[in-house]
Amino acid sequence: MVNAFILIMSKTGTERSVIRELSKLEEVVDVSVVYGDYDIIAKIQAETLEDLNSVILDKIRALDEVSNTSTLIAV
Repeated sequence: MVNAFILIMSKTGTERSVIRELSKLEEVVDVSVVYGDYDIIAKIQAETLEDLNSVILDKIRALDEVSNTSTLIAV
């Protein structure tokens, strides 16, 4: 099991919409608004690194409101 925290920048004013969409993903364990360089943090659990990559690229970055992400893999 791979645990990761994804820091997400969203387009201005779309934070709530992004959180709603992220909450629908089965891999998302928790999601919150944060202050600082990023707008949202999501905790993700995936079976493998390949699965994590797929979640990030195909599900999170695919959202129109998401402008940038940074991934922190927990060990």
